[in-house]
Amino acid sequence: MRKHSHTFIKRLAIVFGAIVTVFGLSGCTKSFCTNQDKANQLYASYGNIFTDSINVSADDVDAGVSAEEITKQNTNRTTLYSTLASNGINSLPDKSFQAFMNNKVTTFVDDNYTMWTDGTLADLETSKAKIVAEHVGIYSGITADDSGNKKVGVLWTNFDIWYEEALTDSSVGVLKAPSSQFVTLFKSTIEKTIASNTACISPVSEEFTQGGSTIYIEGKTWGQAFHDYGFLEGLFVYPFAYIIHVISENFGDTGWAQILAIVVVTLLARIITVISSIFQSRSQAKQQKIQPMINALNAKYPNATYDKEQKNALAMEQATLMKKAKVHPLLPMLFMIIQFPLFICVWSALQGSAALASGNWLGLSLTTTVSTCFTSYSSTPGAIVGICIFIFMTIANVLSSLTGLWLNNWRTKNFGSPTAQPKKDDNGAAIDPNKSMKWMTYIMMFFVVIMGWSLPAAMGIYWFLGAVIAIAQTILTEAITTHTRHKMMAETGDGSDLAAIRRSSHHNDSNKKDKKSKSDKPLWR
Repeated sequence: MRKHSHTFIKRLAIVFGAIVTVFGLSGCTKSFCTNQDKANQLYASYGNIFTDSINVSADDVDAGVSAEEITKQNTNRTTLYSTLASNGINSLPDKSFQAFMNNKVTTFVDDNYTMWTDGTLADLETSKAKIVAEHVGIYSGITADDSGNKKVGVLWTNFDIWYEEALTDSSVGVLKAPSSQFVTLFKSTIEKTIASNTACISPVSEEFTQGGSTIYIEGKTWGQAFHDYGFLEGLFVYPFAYIIHVISENFGDTGWAQILAIVVVTLLARIITVISSIFQSRSQAKQQKIQPMINALNAKYPNATYDKEQKNALAMEQATLMKKAKVHPLLPMLFMIIQFPLFICVWSALQGSAALASGNWLGLSLTTTVSTCFTSYSSTPGAIVGICIFIFMTIANVLSSLTGLWLNNWRTKNFGSPTAQPKKDDNGAAIDPNKSMKWMTYIMMFFVVIMGWSLPAAMGIYWFLGAVIAIAQTILTEAITTHTRHKMMAETGDGSDLAAIRRSSHHNDSNKKDKKSKSDKPLWR
């Protein structure tokens, strides 16, 4: 009983460790959102935070902003001040402070908007340049790099400078300026709004629709992806997002263009994994070829499970045999390690694509998380579509995992050597050779449910398509392997491979049936 308890704890630790690893690595790739992108996103969510009232009107927002966007800003602003009130801050900053900050914003726009028209930061029309400059002025600012080149600074660059000036200004001062506690809580609460919005990958600077708001996103280059964000971002994340952008832009913003983009990205990612699977299949074929010899070694050392000397001798002979046959037992694990970063990169590309976030399919925004479709069903457009995506994705991935397990069990049952001695545990019970694979299968299925719950709908579609392709690939690979196995048997003809064992098993069964049928016939026939 104690042994079973230790085994359960060990497996539980493996599952927990795997979950921590997956969610830890999921944050390995960086967000492509620049400081300018974040400023534009924050303005879309809250508008001008230096107005005299909680709610804003059409006179307080940019030209062309829809009534829906104004309603969204007012909802977010109400939530913001409700959060502040729950922490003991029950009022807006004094009007003199708000007026002081607004004057600073106006001066900033007048002094700096040309940087968005002359190519320093962008090449926009004057009206649009002033709008972007206002967003940057409120939520960010302008700084210079080591070479003196102007760039958009981090969030709250201007706010922090102007706040310090307000404390010493005669019209505001310490009594009318908000407290440092207010400023800290105010900024941290606002930043949480865009913490999960990473949809900023676009090869060109243009406006995208995100969450019902029109947001100007700064364009990024492939070289910038390598230089500013990282190797994996440049190698996989940016190219995948670029493909999504091109397809979405050229096939129309109908939702189906985004689905087509996900299909193309899925196929490209699967091509990479198929290439690795080819090498993995070759390794498995080599292992199958020497399996009878490995079985002979297991029979030679029957007590290797608990006899240390036999265990060491068996390990040495197996290592020599594998080295001679050029078999690398850790190769499958290596390919799994290689494929996992690819999965994370595709995930980041789908989350980070500005074009993908801009579209919706059957009323559902493809960046909406599945959990939102379940928990906020009534207020989430297209929620039923997101729920269906999750259900079909889960079923497809479960079938994908079980297909490999079923085929492996079938292979072991039908092609396992009848002379092989099954390994036993300390209690003498036979050890299931596919036990480790079963546990990995169950863990992966558990991941599908847990991760699928928190993933955006676009990733659910990617997983569904990937699972369908994986099922077809597994069946095709097994068909090719079976063909190779029979070909090897035909070439050797000595029954030394698994195909011969399988064929011998069939012949034995047929001989038994023949003998039985002949013995049952009357003698006079």
